[in-house]
Amino acid sequence: MIRIATIFALLLGLCSTSWADERTQKAIDARQGLLKVVAQYFGPIVGMARGQIPYDPALIEKNAGKVAQLAPMIPDLFAMDTSASGLTSDAKAGIWADYADFSAKAATTTERANALVAATAEGQGATMKAFGALGASCKNCHESYRQK
Repeated sequence: MIRIATIFALLLGLCSTSWADERTQKAIDARQGLLKVVAQYFGPIVGMARGQIPYDPALIEKNAGKVAQLAPMIPDLFAMDTSASGLTSDAKAGIWADYADFSAKAATTTERANALVAATAEGQGATMKAFGALGASCKNCHESYRQK
């Protein structure tokens, strides 16, 4: 009887560990997916800023608007602390040590993406200046909370 109880306890422990790892991996996959989508919208604007593709204010307005819609989701997808999981992720543990700052940085990105949308009506100079501010907010968060 004791052997059966011990085996059952071990199996239950393995199942719960596996379930926890699976749940953690899904959280990591979801946030990485969101950030890849953000990068897809950001990429053409980077190309325009570098002069690699023609300047297109309508595309910038559309893509910046998408970034502004997606950025508020970032803190939600990082709500689960995965830092001690041992699973592969570029997220630094500091995200959860100072989640308020991390969330504030995401809010700044949202604000600056909306400012970029508005700047497209003011011409290329204002648009590129606003894009620089948006890029700086992304860089600030990456330097603080993303492993290289």
